[in-house]
Amino acid sequence: MATTNGPARLTVARIAGLDDATVEFEPGVSVVAGRNAADRTPLLWGLAAALGSDEPPFEESADGGRVELAVESEVYTRAFVREGDRVVASGDPYLEDSTTADLFAFLLGSNEARQAVTGDRDLREFVTHSVDTDAVSEEIADLRAERAELDDRIAELSALESERPRLRERRDELDAAVERLEAELADRREALARIEPSAVDPDADARRETDTDAPDAEARADRLRELNAALDDAKFELEAERESLDALDAELDEVESELASCPTDPAGELDDLTDELSESRERKRRLDADITDVQRTLRFNEQFLTSGVSPVAASAGEDGGPDDDDRVVCWTCGTSVPEASIESTLDQLRTLRDDRREERAELTERLERLQERRSELEDQRRRRRDLETRREELRRERAERRARVEDLEARRDDLESGIADLRRDAGTAEADDRAAVLAAHREVNRVEFELERRREERAAVVDDLDSLEAQLDRRADLEARQDGIDDRIGELRGRIERLERAAVSAFNDRMADVLDALEYDRLARFWIERRSDGDSLDDAGATPAGRFVPHIERRTDDGTVYEDVIDHLPTSERELIGLVFAVAGYLVHEVSDEVPFFVLDSVEAIDAKHVRRLLAYVGRDADYVVVGLSGENARGLPDSYRRLRAP
Repeated sequence: MATTNGPARLTVARIAGLDDATVEFEPGVSVVAGRNAADRTPLLWGLAAALGSDEPPFEESADGGRVELAVESEVYTRAFVREGDRVVASGDPYLEDSTTADLFAFLLGSNEARQAVTGDRDLREFVTHSVDTDAVSEEIADLRAERAELDDRIAELSALESERPRLRERRDELDAAVERLEAELADRREALARIEPSAVDPDADARRETDTDAPDAEARADRLRELNAALDDAKFELEAERESLDALDAELDEVESELASCPTDPAGELDDLTDELSESRERKRRLDADITDVQRTLRFNEQFLTSGVSPVAASAGEDGGPDDDDRVVCWTCGTSVPEASIESTLDQLRTLRDDRREERAELTERLERLQERRSELEDQRRRRRDLETRREELRRERAERRARVEDLEARRDDLESGIADLRRDAGTAEADDRAAVLAAHREVNRVEFELERRREERAAVVDDLDSLEAQLDRRADLEARQDGIDDRIGELRGRIERLERAAVSAFNDRMADVLDALEYDRLARFWIERRSDGDSLDDAGATPAGRFVPHIERRTDDGTVYEDVIDHLPTSERELIGLVFAVAGYLVHEVSDEVPFFVLDSVEAIDAKHVRRLLAYVGRDADYVVVGLSGENARGLPDSYRRLRAP
């Protein structure tokens, strides 16, 4: 803690009805005394604002305010200017970030840490406020995202695994087909060699050239061989085209069938849904704005009701009589009204807020349903358009293949006619022999072509199978990475759990110290239990969920100790419990290292004896302790405490 020795001077202007005031605080305890909270609280709000808080309220009609704090030759200023329905702060406060101080150093009536205990809230965010788990939580979130990707990848591999038996079966079929075709090719070549020696004897053609009768017959034979080879190619291509055409017809039938069962274009319903979504979103935006306005009004009034100060209270200038204890000054009109009337109005506002929230929740669900329906219709539309596009593509391709089939049929007919003419012209046994040779060549060519095609198909299947096997081999690595991620997440969660348990232990120790210092016999013990929900996670999916639950033990006059609940405690003890928790947070989170001031207000329910002990306890850490008290309670404090009269 950086010790500050000199006085501090605070100037406040136009904050919560306080027009202009300047006070000096000496190191130690300063008591801001006043007849009621309206006299004291604006000054304390101004001090908190100069230190960095954004909580100070302003009159509805005020344009803003200004505060200035001089500490150790440094001057910190802030200005607040109204812009529409909000107040914007500017300047250079003592703290750049007052979040921690707002919770544990500025203990005014609306302090969130004090109210968290009395309101039976989960205390996790307060206990772990300074526990640095952000980096750990981010790493857990990243690991969970990576694991989700691994889950998807492994699921994809599991789906791919069903393809492996099919590919292996197809590979085996192709192996058998290749083996069969290789054997058939060997037989065909052997048969060709028997009837055409040149197929195995390169000198046979040279010997035939010495025969004077051979040239014409050889020319006819060559031409016939060419025509037969061309005929074989045409027939093979024709067969392939017909098979492709049959496949196209089958696929086109499937597309036509699916189109027949597919709903028509839902353009009209989509337009209606779009309009309804737009109207619902606009309604939700209006509900959000209404809820924000009501919540702002509730918070504004609850602050005044809790603190007992009104923006117009400072200007009312009326001494309250005995009957005024249950009356407050309405900030809208300045009229003194029963506090119950204000509470009734606030109850109505809370009911209105809850109704709006319920309507918003229903509207949110409706928006989700409408969005799902629109997505469904858009998917239907996309599917229908895809099918229509595919149908047109298939029709075009079918027309092209039909034209190709007609061309091939015409080419086949021409080739067969040419072959027939050659055979008629030959008219000799030699022509018949050549026909046999050409037929043998044709069979060899056919088998060679089929063999090559099967080999290419097998190579493609083997490549697909190898690729699939390589991907499936990675599954073990992916599963090992999953296990590693699970172990790491468990380790990180364990680290967070240890940090949280240490924070709870520190809070419990400090709260025990504070209770001992207060010497409040009725409260035997106050501690926090970290209650885990097992494997469930918080909203971000990073850290284990659970609650930090307060427990209270009370002591009877005869010394009997029993556990009680906060709702059963009298007002003074509830307020005291809230202060014990907030002060423990001030010490555990070492707030005195950030800001030299400890500000306390709204302690009327606690007797002066325990207030004095609390101030003495906190004063060991804080340079400046500033407390707002009524004149009667202030008189119960030591004379060594500096008294400041509220303006």
